[in-house]
Amino acid sequence: MTTDTAERQTSLPIAGAPAEAGVPVRLHDVLDLAVRATAGRITREDIDLLKATICPKFTDAQLALYVRVCDLKKVDPFSQAYGFPNEDGGLAFGLRIDGMRALAMRTGEYLSRTVETLLVPEGEKVGQLLGARATVQRKGMAAPIVEEAFMAEYYRKGHGWEQYPETMIRKVAESKALRAAFPDALSGVYEPAEMEHE
Repeated sequence: MTTDTAERQTSLPIAGAPAEAGVPVRLHDVLDLAVRATAGRITREDIDLLKATICPKFTDAQLALYVRVCDLKKVDPFSQAYGFPNEDGGLAFGLRIDGMRALAMRTGEYLSRTVETLLVPEGEKVGQLLGARATVQRKGMAAPIVEEAFMAEYYRKGHGWEQYPETMIRKVAESKALRAAFPDALSGVYEPAEMEHE
């Protein structure tokens, strides 16, 4: 390694890891490095568009990490994935519900899903939206995975909840069920509806 190369290296923070746990990269070409790592599946033009639109708060290192994880998981960084910077300089990464379904289907063991809306059954709030229940069947499992999500736990102002509360709570329930049924593919991955930062 030349002295010039050594002087231009730093650590790339990894999501949720301390800064010293990074890997050496050259700051001036961190985004080009991400492009090369995808073997052309994601271009520099794609990265520039992400930076200008849905990822404007990302540092170059965070954007490079986001693109790399999307490529490794084979999901679309524009529509299926999402991320937001952490206070420690890392990046929280997640998948939108269609991205989660895609990863589950790629296992070859995804059989079916159903999602039901739950309404308050009686009392003065009868008929009001209570939550949702999702059932996911995976090949080889003795019984389907059933998960519920309730408005009292997840609802918050903004982020689509006021306009589309039923859609949002159904996504939460399905995300929980998919994660439980496919922990090998989806462990630690959350749908934006489940998160405070969306």
